[in-house]
Amino acid sequence: MISGFSKERLLDEAFQLFRSMRGNACVPDSYCYNVMIQCLLRNGYKLKAAELLAEMVGKGFSADICTATLFVNLILGSDKSILMKV
Repeated sequence: MISGFSKERLLDEAFQLFRSMRGNACVPDSYCYNVMIQCLLRNGYKLKAAELLAEMVGKGFSADICTATLFVNLILGSDKSILMKV
């Protein structure tokens, strides 16, 4: 469902579902984190995506190749300081 909301650019709904998962002892996995991060990056929410990446890594997950590529493209094409703010 998170992926579907993200594809339709329903970010509020995707985040609400993501938050409710955490609140109901349903721990998001790396796939959930990657989908949310990709959605945020594609919609211009760079700082929020970087914060979520830091949370994901802090929980022991790693970014998949698609998420890593989006961050690399972001760094190459814009302000490199975004990742330093996390």
